Amino acid sequence: MEFSKPSVFYYLFLLAIPLIIHLFNFRKHKKIFFSNIYFLREIQTKSQSQNKIKQWLLLLNRMLIVSMIITAFAMPFLKKTHNIQEASKIGLYIDNSFSMSKIDENNTSLIDYAKNNAKEIINTLTDAQKILIITNDFERKHQKWYSPKEVISLIDSIKISGNPNQLNTVLAKYSQNIDSNSVNHLYLLSDFQKQIPVQLPNFSKNLSIKIGLLENSYNDSNLSIDSCYLSTPFRKKNEIENLNIVIQNHGSEDIITNAELFINNQKKSTHSIEVPAKSTIIKTINYVNPMNTATIHGKIIIDDSLIQFDNQIFFTYKTDDQIPVLNIYEDTTSHYLTNLFSDSIFDFKTYNINQIEYSLFDNFNLIILDELKNIPNSLASRLKQYVSGGNSIFIFPNQNTEIQSYNQFFQTVNVDFLNKWIQSDRAIELINYQHPLFQSVFSKKVNNINLPKIQGSFLVKKNISSQNRDILNFSDQSPFLAEYLFQSGHIFLTLSDLSIQNSNFPEHALFVPCLYNATLLNNQKNIYTTIESENIIELNSMNTNDIIRLQKESELDVIGDVISPSLVRFSNLISKDGHYKLIINNTDHKSISFNYNRRESTTNYWKKKEIQNIFLNQDIDFLRIKNNLIPINYKENNQKNNTSLFFITLAIIFLIIELILLRIWKI
Repeated sequence: MEFSKPSVFYYLFLLAIPLIIHLFNFRKHKKIFFSNIYFLREIQTKSQSQNKIKQWLLLLNRMLIVSMIITAFAMPFLKKTHNIQEASKIGLYIDNSFSMSKIDENNTSLIDYAKNNAKEIINTLTDAQKILIITNDFERKHQKWYSPKEVISLIDSIKISGNPNQLNTVLAKYSQNIDSNSVNHLYLLSDFQKQIPVQLPNFSKNLSIKIGLLENSYNDSNLSIDSCYLSTPFRKKNEIENLNIVIQNHGSEDIITNAELFINNQKKSTHSIEVPAKSTIIKTINYVNPMNTATIHGKIIIDDSLIQFDNQIFFTYKTDDQIPVLNIYEDTTSHYLTNLFSDSIFDFKTYNINQIEYSLFDNFNLIILDELKNIPNSLASRLKQYVSGGNSIFIFPNQNTEIQSYNQFFQTVNVDFLNKWIQSDRAIELINYQHPLFQSVFSKKVNNINLPKIQGSFLVKKNISSQNRDILNFSDQSPFLAEYLFQSGHIFLTLSDLSIQNSNFPEHALFVPCLYNATLLNNQKNIYTTIESENIIELNSMNTNDIIRLQKESELDVIGDVISPSLVRFSNLISKDGHYKLIINNTDHKSISFNYNRRESTTNYWKKKEIQNIFLNQDIDFLRIKNNLIPINYKENNQKNNTSLFFITLAIIFLIIELILLRIWKI
């Protein structure tokens, strides 16, 4: 046993007080007159002996009372065996994820409690000890060691961040910054929100982890906008738009909230929405697209005061007057295609194979290869780049196709190979009703449906790299029309041409929805992007020397890293939600809306027992926390089990014993 304040033992001279009282009180004699002292003489010896024993027992008891009180004030403690050495370096992880912004009944957020606790720990350190601050942002300033005085301002500057809490990453980062041969302490101050299963890295045996579990039982409710999407893939100016918003109630009580819709910074409508407890609803909001602009910047806001980061969602899209479609032909454009795309909603362009403007490819939703006899290498290379950017190609081969030319292109984009042309009647017997090309075409499956009849077509040879979805199949399960997926794009291949002598497909009722819906696939894009720790944006063709920037008004202007012809990486440079402008070589390219990840919306947290199971084989301690605050007298150095209360209890017990003895003996 050791003592925090051994100087208190100088007060042991107070033991003289009961001794003096004993000497001057019990040795006083009183004269009492008796008429006859015969009987007193008989019991004199026996009485004097008993009284002396009682007096000495009382004296001993009183000295023990004073000794216990003095010992308690000396703050005795027992050292923990695994904490004998002081740590020269201390790690402090302050969880600054969105869930830590939740407030309690005192209107204090969990991150404020975490900061206060961190300062209490720091105040107990010596100037020689060093501190490493860790947050979810892993900023450069949080990758160096500080003295206790330097680190206070750093803690005050910590703000709530959109980066989620990844416990295994936090522990791995700290392990990289310490000497495994020295004693190290790491404090984890967090609400320990439940995330994906945690796989802890290997720890040093000299690392001691101290858990500061912060809890908020005041209110478990949280209302979040999880996502939003548009009902239709094609949008036009001055037409009604249907926006669907997904709202989730994470709490145990029903909530009525107001949802406000803003379009291009103008408030359009307010809606009262009731969300039952522990449930998700979809609310559809109708509005009219503006006439004066093709770019729509939208925002939905709901009322919820406890956790606010998920109260709003941003979205962006463009209203197109027409859907651009490009047809590449060799001899003449098929009149079936001309008739189909003569509708006013299409902007139908036709290029001869010898007069192609490759630079314009990215302006089109769909490119059709109209009975080309061969695919030149230059065209094949540009088409690969085009489809890699998430676009679609529809291919009608020529009966007299140079098979090798097609197959060379198909090899690069993972499409099945053409084998040979056969002039033979073949029946189509399978239709994939679930394919996107037939979306909203059939209300139900139809028995004995009239399917196209084929008189001449190509056989195919399987490409082991192909990923295809059947659309229309022959009776032998070989494809007539199939979709092939390549990176983020789509390639549709029919195994016959557009000649009525070889098939009636161009005149069949299914021809129109197949081509029409193929043009809309490129329009079915997300209207926002989620902020991640590694942000990668997919674009159409880019050059490696292009300068790609994201700009958010006057708040942010960052340059991305082009990692492929269709991908640009912004790493963790995007930290705030909102509308951003994508700029390529100082030219505005498009608008992108970013929203925070909703992982932090949940109100499920690890309990103490669950945390112990996570750190099953690791040396951990739970800080004694009351109302989310550690004790004022907490000490980091020489962690000990304080035994003052034990000695105070003994003093009280001895005092009670004295009172009982005095009552019994009537002294």
